[in-house]
Amino acid sequence: MDFAVKVPTIDEEILESFQIYLVGGSLRDLMLGRSVTDYDLVVEGNLNQFLRFYKKKYPDSTLFPLSEEDQEYRVVIKEDLWLDINSIKGKDIYEDLKRRDFTINAMALDLRRGNIIDPTGGRRDVEQKVIRIISPFNLIEDPLRILRAYRFNAVLGFEIESNTRFYLKELSPLVSFKLIAGERIRYELFVILSTRDSAHTINLMADDGVLFSLFPELSPMKHTSQRYYNEQNLLYHTINALTNFERLLAEKGTEYEQELVWIYKLAILLHDVGKPQTISFDEEGNTHFYGHDRIGAEIVESVAERLRLSKKERNILKKLVKHHMYPHLLAAQQVLTERAVNRYLRRMEELAFPLLDMAVADALASPPRGEGILPYHEFRQKIYKVLEEKAKVTQGRLITGDDLIALGLKPGPIFRKILAEIDDLVAEGKVRSKEDALDYVRENYLQ
Repeated sequence: MDFAVKVPTIDEEILESFQIYLVGGSLRDLMLGRSVTDYDLVVEGNLNQFLRFYKKKYPDSTLFPLSEEDQEYRVVIKEDLWLDINSIKGKDIYEDLKRRDFTINAMALDLRRGNIIDPTGGRRDVEQKVIRIISPFNLIEDPLRILRAYRFNAVLGFEIESNTRFYLKELSPLVSFKLIAGERIRYELFVILSTRDSAHTINLMADDGVLFSLFPELSPMKHTSQRYYNEQNLLYHTINALTNFERLLAEKGTEYEQELVWIYKLAILLHDVGKPQTISFDEEGNTHFYGHDRIGAEIVESVAERLRLSKKERNILKKLVKHHMYPHLLAAQQVLTERAVNRYLRRMEELAFPLLDMAVADALASPPRGEGILPYHEFRQKIYKVLEEKAKVTQGRLITGDDLIALGLKPGPIFRKILAEIDDLVAEGKVRSKEDALDYVRENYLQ
């Protein structure tokens, strides 16, 4: 017996009745000692007969088709455990495996006999941590597999071997939204950017041209430089900023909602996408990019559409790109007032700290100047102070919605805005009593 694996619900009775193989990423991950919650199975023979047998034996399981045309089904055993079940593609299991993307995913474990079938040397490549294609034609058959190579690089830390990188470069134009559904590309990017060191993988994708097939808007950055104190290539700057952001995240731990971190990283990747269109030079040869944040926000609208982002993800991505200069401008102020900090918090809301971290990563990736990132640190401390004061205020607000109604205002979203403004003014010491607060409302909302 080569490898012993117990697949949930696949017991001896089932294995005596059907020839079943554990295949693909689930077998690879088990070899690596990684936890597995989804098991990829291939059934030899009549798949419908197997599904009927299984459903009769486990009536509480949930069975539904992933693709009836390709005979691909999913059985949900419980919320975080399921089986993906397929029929053999080709005349036998060997032909099925040779049709797959990479050698590390082209192994099968015969669950009845316990032996591993490995026609392409996948076990060796797992041991050596190498990503190797089986055939370039397999990439052409499904171009998403090109992007999957970089996903495995990011998630597993495996190296893409040289011959495979050659074909990834040659076939990179196939990574197109015209050929691949945006939802499929979105998932691969989500996984890549959710890893701790995605900047390394993004750099590989840039070197191989794949990044520019996905985002042609980034291509001009390869040939555009910004010149302040020193000259710096924009693409180099952007990837450095992503590297710095990931270092900041590693230091901060799990402060942010994990499902949104990839959008923050995507925003960094695209934050300067408007610069090539807005470049100008002064008399000394220094570059300026007036309005690049606004142009960039317009560009990422189309990116969000191609990736089929959710409404929430689109709004976050656009807001971060549109306002990415905001923390820089505040940090550069000689005197940063509490009023300015309050305005920043009101405008950016839950993105206040992610945007500030983006700005720090951006600053660290730029040619050094002045006091470095000290002003950003001081800005952060002022935010903490203002939030602390606001927390005290909201525990005992001077006025409520009932007071606004008594003044003759109609309930609506405006109430939240007014109460937030009063909280800010109290925190700044400009409003000290209920009558002060009511006077402010009368002067600003009832005249």
